[in-house]
Amino acid sequence: MFKLNVLTPERKAVFDEEITEVTVPAYSGEMTILPGHASLITTLGTGILKYKIPGRDKVFKAVISWGYCEVVNGSVNVLAEFMQTPEEVNVETAKATLHTAENKLVTEVLTDAEYTQTVNEVDKAQAAINVVQQ
Repeated sequence: MFKLNVLTPERKAVFDEEITEVTVPAYSGEMTILPGHASLITTLGTGILKYKIPGRDKVFKAVISWGYCEVVNGSVNVLAEFMQTPEEVNVETAKATLHTAENKLVTEVLTDAEYTQTVNEVDKAQAAINVVQQ
């Protein structure tokens, strides 16, 4: 077992939670971390964070967006720009945001910064929908 900490600018979402496994949306794809994992620091993308608590059958999930993940000395520390649990997701709002952002990508001429921001909105909305439906 090891400890999980998930921090955002707004809150300590998970603090010193004993876990058996965590999967993070690393920038280049999902990464599962098990006890004894080598130390590392990686950049996170937007996606679903999943973790297991010993003695519980449930897999806990949350949408996270951009940040860093550090594995060191028996703990995983996630610093994320944004985190939302399935209970916090409003599916209708997420679907509307997804539709608006996808439409913007197709119909508007965007700067590089606007494009990156809009793609991130698409990814966050899609991940929010997925975290509720899984």
